[in-house]
Amino acid sequence: MTSPTSISPQPRIDTLVTSAVNGAQGRRTEYSGVLWYGEPPDVSGMLVVNRMGTTRAETPFFLPDSLPYSADATGHALVACSVAIASAASEDHQLVHHAAVLAPDPRNSAVCWVQLQLLGFFRTPIAVSYRVDVLVPPDAVLTSDPTAG
Repeated sequence: MTSPTSISPQPRIDTLVTSAVNGAQGRRTEYSGVLWYGEPPDVSGMLVVNRMGTTRAETPFFLPDSLPYSADATGHALVACSVAIASAASEDHQLVHHAAVLAPDPRNSAVCWVQLQLLGFFRTPIAVSYRVDVLVPPDAVLTSDPTAG
């Protein structure tokens, strides 16, 4: 079971939205980026050099740029995600499951963070792009990190 070798988040996008159904206010945050399993290929010369291997991706991980969410508000959250293989050294890969959730912080269960869950079998190196959208009531995002000392 392997976690990503590296995570490269893109700038996070936050917007205030109004529901077309009931007029309720919400905060929509879009997270996106690229995960690498294995070392990215060396493309500095005329040839592409890969250090091939295999891995099973099964370890969930928190997105490094996640906002802190109140655990009390996660029942009203809508979380959607999509993933795609962005770069692969071969055709030997199976990405069989993906999901995103607001998961409790192991240090403080009153705080939740965006957690991405993948299940796949890959020949490395491989890059997986992700996008996670979180829609919550505006007050669900904590203004400070309560896990910070």
